[in-house]
Amino acid sequence: MKISVFGATGNTGLEIVKQALSQGHIVTAYVRNAARLPIEHDHLTCIIGDVFDHASVAQAIQGQDAVICALGAGSSLKKTTVRTAGTTSIIKGMKEHKVNRLMVITAMGVGESWNTLSPFNKFFFATLLKSSRADHESQETAVKESGVDWTIVRPSGLTDDPRSGVYEVGENILAKTSKIARADVADLIIKELGENALIGKAVTITN
Repeated sequence: MKISVFGATGNTGLEIVKQALSQGHIVTAYVRNAARLPIEHDHLTCIIGDVFDHASVAQAIQGQDAVICALGAGSSLKKTTVRTAGTTSIIKGMKEHKVNRLMVITAMGVGESWNTLSPFNKFFFATLLKSSRADHESQETAVKESGVDWTIVRPSGLTDDPRSGVYEVGENILAKTSKIARADVADLIIKELGENALIGKAVTITN
């Protein structure tokens, strides 16, 4: 499968690229800085661009079978629209090039999953992560209204632990530990691209 990954140099995006390549997929990584992509592979193409530049976004989508959006703002807590703007541009590019499968990573607590959070985590999201949550909310709205075959993946607290392959996935489920390895998020996403069991669903992944 030919897969385009946006946000490929983020910690989660990088794990997705690694796992996709290890399973024989052909990957196009869309990055702002190629030096931050420490992978060389015969099946990896790197396209340098900014998600606010639609021409380069569309270029990265042309000829693909699926698109994975792992856009984020790093550790910044400042107000941003990068997730929403980037995802909107990606959807536009998908329609232009007739690519219909989209996987998007947001966060547990976004949308309908808000009520699955503990009171402490609701306070945390509503204060420290207020700007991030607002961007994710509008990002999810754009995805749900896109008309493409979408799946939204909402991880609980991301960690850098190795892939376990053991996790819970479902709509609006409760988090037992409020943690999930990025490697397991990548595992779910790559599996779902083969199974297409979660089209039109926003699911939480957690341990």
